[in-house]
Order: sequence, then structure tokens, then C-alpha cells
Amino acid sequence: MNTDHWVWIEEQGLRDGLQSLSLIIPTEQKKVWINKLVEAGIKKIQAVSFVHPELVPQMADAELLCEDFGQYPEVQFSALVLNTKGVERARNAGIKYLAVSLSASDTHSRKNTRKSLEEAVTEFREMVRMAKDSGIYVRGGIQCAFGCRYEGKISEVKILELIESHLQNGVDELALADSTGMGNPRQVYQLSRKAIDLCKDIPVSLHLHNTENKGYANVFAALEAGIRRFDTAFGGLGGCPFIKNATGNIATEDTVHMLHQMGMQTGIDIGKVAEVSKEVEKMLSCPLPGLVYKLLSQKENDLMMI
Repeated sequence: MNTDHWVWIEEQGLRDGLQSLSLIIPTEQKKVWINKLVEAGIKKIQAVSFVHPELVPQMADAELLCEDFGQYPEVQFSALVLNTKGVERARNAGIKYLAVSLSASDTHSRKNTRKSLEEAVTEFREMVRMAKDSGIYVRGGIQCAFGCRYEGKISEVKILELIESHLQNGVDELALADSTGMGNPRQVYQLSRKAIDLCKDIPVSLHLHNTENKGYANVFAALEAGIRRFDTAFGGLGGCPFIKNATGNIATEDTVHMLHQMGMQTGIDIGKVAEVSKEVEKMLSCPLPGLVYKLLSQKENDLMMI
């Protein structure tokens, strides 16, 4: 495998995609979709978050879903946690990969976790310690890294300081999130380059949203900067419940199709991913934000326009 042309995709539709839906998806249906995503060749799936069920009721069945992860030893299942209680629950559920995250925006941090940024940084350190002591792989995330709907532009200096703090805490991977979709290609390129330089051998991932229709341009800019890890969601579902006007992630099908056209490899069958998107569309009785899944033939799993 030529890793220079390989891009690693983490499917987050089951977590970030479903978390803000008012319709509660049955656990058994989620398990069906997990199986289909695995059959599509996806090797990294963020399926749950361990958060308060009253605040994010869609994630109330996190422990139940984790019971089935052992059926797929070839897949890296991860969970998002925002506090030490979440780490404890994830550890007890047998999770081996954790996304431990904080927001670069003090306002968003207070809305999302009810903690100031300063308090979040302190708890982040303890969360990483707890996870690492249990042998859990930690991806340290920085939300609102490219802008905040409440505070506007976030200082690049602040982001770089948070990256250094994450590295000092011993994270195994760094993730920069454009939680609000405010990032632009030049900004994404420049910050990605600086993050890669700081992280050295630590992998850097990007979590991009398409709120302002710049998500795929930002993917290209990140590729030019050297990023090879991206979060996506089937059909472009997603959006933080605690960010005003937040909309979906970049769509798995759209992202992977573009990457394949560019000669990159992902190992993912977008036709099979699209089957999940179409089922979700039918369940919600409305089209999803993604575009490519709509172009796929149900019978042939081929793009009708190439």
C-alpha cells in the first residue's frame, strides 16, 4: 500500500450525525447501520459519546452499542468524552479509543460542557491521565479551532498553545475541529502546516463541517498541507446541539468520491455507505445535506455521473 496516496476516514455519522436529531433511533437500527458501514470497508468509526442522556438523549444507549464492538476486531471503534465521568463510563464499557475534547472558545465551552476554558483545560489533563492509565488510545481534540459563532475569530496563538498543551498531556493523536464551519482554505492550510510541525510524529486529524459550503475546499487545502486523516458523516449529517446554526459534517460519500477522483485511496465503498444515508433519509422523511449519495444507483452502486 502506497501510504502517500492513502487517506484515513473516520465515520462519525452514528455519533455526530445522529446526536442532534429529535427522532431517537432504536439501538438495534444503529447496530444494523454499524454492520453496513463495516461492510463498506470503513475501519474507523466513532459510534457513541458518553454524555448526559438528558442533554443528548440520542447517546443514552452508548453502553449497549459498545457490547457489539467486539464482533469487528478489524475496526477501531471510538467514543467522544467531555469530562472525567465520561472517561469512566467509556473505560467500563471497554472502549479502547477515546476522543477527549475541549473547545478553544470559552463561550462554547460553557454551553457545551458548563465549564470555562480554563476549567476545561484542567479537566482535560485529568481525563487524558485516566485514559492513558487504562491503556486507552487518546485523540485530543480542539473544537472551534477555526472560529466560533459566539466569539468570532479564535486567535491562532491560542490554538497553537492548546496544541502544545495537548502534546504535553501525552495525547496519541491531535484533532482540529471546524465545529462551526467557519474555516477557509487558506486558514486551514496554514494552521494544518503549523500543527503538523508541532506534532512531529503525532498524527493530525481534521473534523470539518460544511456550514458555509467550504468543507470540501478545506479538505483539499488540508491535503496540500499534508493532512491524511479526516472525520466524515454519512449523508453529511451532523452539527453540535450547542452551536447556533450548526449544520452537518462533510459527507462521507462526497469526500471519498472526491478523494478517489484525485487518485487517493480510502478502501471505502461509497455505494454501501449511501445505502445507510438513503435509509436515514427515508426515516427522517427529508433529504440529507450530502449530494453524492443522491447520485448513486441503488442497484448498481455506481455513480450515474462520472
